Amino acid sequence: MTECLRLVSFNILEGLRPIARSVGEQRDIDRERAEAAKAVVTDLRPDILVLNEALFCRQFLGRTVDYAGLFGFPCQAAALYDDAWGNAILSRFPITRSHEMQIYNRGGLASVIAAPTGELTVASYHPHPSRYPENKASDFVRLVSGVTGPLIVCGDLNCISPEDAIDRSAMIEAFRSFSPDAEAAVDQFIESGRHVFRALGELGLKDAIPLTGRRYSIPTDLINTDKSSAMRIDHILANDVIEIVGGEVVHSAASNRASDHHPVLVEFRLGRIQGAN
Repeated sequence: MTECLRLVSFNILEGLRPIARSVGEQRDIDRERAEAAKAVVTDLRPDILVLNEALFCRQFLGRTVDYAGLFGFPCQAAALYDDAWGNAILSRFPITRSHEMQIYNRGGLASVIAAPTGELTVASYHPHPSRYPENKASDFVRLVSGVTGPLIVCGDLNCISPEDAIDRSAMIEAFRSFSPDAEAAVDQFIESGRHVFRALGELGLKDAIPLTGRRYSIPTDLINTDKSSAMRIDHILANDVIEIVGGEVVHSAASNRASDHHPVLVEFRLGRIQGAN
């Protein structure tokens, strides 16, 4: 039987910087959160780890954070956008090539990974929550346009899947405690989901997380113990060359300390491309 692979997508909240920042510590890693994030990764044992908000994953203003070293991965692809902000794809297998998609204030990264059972492309993009829903969708299409073979798209997509049951009125009430325009903010997440999932669906990508694993991904206890605004905005989608074995949004004591987002895990096998000999 073909070997199973594991991928984890994780928004690590501003590069694991301290939440309460003084001027002197503004760019320092919060060691307690970093240790919690490492505990999450150690427990989940991913073959591929995709990080959003990986600040300084490439050199900027003389500073670089070695996320591959921090999490114990031999291979890394990383790209910056909007100064120090970035995405990183860490792998236990060789990364043979990568490309970027950039707009004025954000960027996406796609990498080809030479896994033991074959090559696959892993792509991640973390759009700004206020970007127009149709533009979010077109950004994702640009990122993976022309990609063939096994494909996974993942990350903090800042959108709610159309398949997730949302009580819009209750969500708006929950958002009022932190959003100046709660109704518009909630509708942005919902409408973004419709556009993004439709566009990726037209490219053959589907939600890779089984129904039983579709828990909320934000907020964790680090940010808010009140879960009335909880929603799943971190996603993993895969095309039909990926055979999904299992997956879930992972809630743990460590993930509640590491970030404002819980990580998403998928276990999969590489299937056979239709038409291949």
